[in-house]
Amino acid sequence: MSIRSFLVFSLLILGLYSLSSVMALRTVLAEDRTIQFWHWWNSASEVENIDILNRYLKKYDLQWQDKEANNSSSSLYLAQISDQLKEQLPDAAMLDSSEAHNYDKAFSLMHLDVIAQELNWEEVIPLAIQEHAKHQGHWVSAPLNSHSTNWLWINKSLFARLNMHEPDTWEDLMAVLERAKVLGIPALATPRDAWEKALLFELVVMSTGGLEFYRRLFIDQQLIPADQRILAESFSRLKQLTSYFATTTDNLSWDQATAQLVQGNVLIQVHGSWVNSELTVLGAEADRDYLCMRFPGTQGAYIFHSDHVVFFKSAQNRSENQLQLARILLNKEFQRELSIASGASPVRVDISTDGFNKCSKKNIHDLRMANMRRAVMPSINSKGLEHVVDDFLQQRTSINTAVDKVLAMAVMRPALESLGHP
Repeated sequence: MSIRSFLVFSLLILGLYSLSSVMALRTVLAEDRTIQFWHWWNSASEVENIDILNRYLKKYDLQWQDKEANNSSSSLYLAQISDQLKEQLPDAAMLDSSEAHNYDKAFSLMHLDVIAQELNWEEVIPLAIQEHAKHQGHWVSAPLNSHSTNWLWINKSLFARLNMHEPDTWEDLMAVLERAKVLGIPALATPRDAWEKALLFELVVMSTGGLEFYRRLFIDQQLIPADQRILAESFSRLKQLTSYFATTTDNLSWDQATAQLVQGNVLIQVHGSWVNSELTVLGAEADRDYLCMRFPGTQGAYIFHSDHVVFFKSAQNRSENQLQLARILLNKEFQRELSIASGASPVRVDISTDGFNKCSKKNIHDLRMANMRRAVMPSINSKGLEHVVDDFLQQRTSINTAVDKVLAMAVMRPALESLGHP
């Protein structure tokens, strides 16, 4: 073979090898369109969220490797996720808003600053929620929604039997519950889990002390002598509510208690906006079958839980898939569809309310109004608070001891443990 023929042959072989390598690389890249996303969605209404996200992922040629939640609530999921992350890091995982900073310290999360700037997150996400999504100046999580907790959900036909106006004050609420008790109507759904009891307590606290008290003590961490009296009264009021707990809802999960509300087996459920979507899945219609109103004494405030998604750095270069998921989560149409299904407010304040039911529209309106008045307040619910409230309700501790523990936690708020909600 001549030198020229050999060179031509060699170039041909090299070209074929390079072409096959490029084709192989393209095949690998084409196949690597998966996304691993952990979540806690598994109640009847939450499962619809999975279908919606899958539909949007397919639009961008992404395939979800779903790790199904094994628990009925986010509190159980959050209690176990730390151990699971020691064995495997997914591309993304759902957390409560309060956890994002802690996880950024532990795992050096992927920063989302580029996507946040691209989609103008700072202009459309309420400041109080941004504060949970940012750590040391960087966006470390993608806020997914905004659930508010200070709601009463009321069976409309049972309420009509009372012949009373909607409760605006604590005294009004007590009158409604007492009237129901006299008529033999199971009055108040029993909170089964510790996080539910703590959620109820934080509403009683704001109702008793007011928005500015809540902000000063739990957000600004400024204590005054009167705080002890207000918290003592809050615990007394919480104890007062227990006399109206319905035996029809003893030992039921929150979604099972919601089913009892629909069936007319209990008058009121005090819970977050996730109840709205559960009621819809159960076939109930807002303002026809149930009423929604703010917990008396908390009107004007928006106490929130916000679900966030964090992204873990990987040795494999999966950042493009991860960033695309972040784009989808804050996409306006995705936000709208997910919020209609979940009962939450969209985390963006620029979403059309078309298609939302009456209670969802009120939720969205309240968030936007509260955002302008600096009245969007993070929930104070924490593992520590859960223990204090549960011990008090189980008569394992006195009012004075419970008050002292809450005051101590208020001062140490940045170190509070994870929030818990369904």
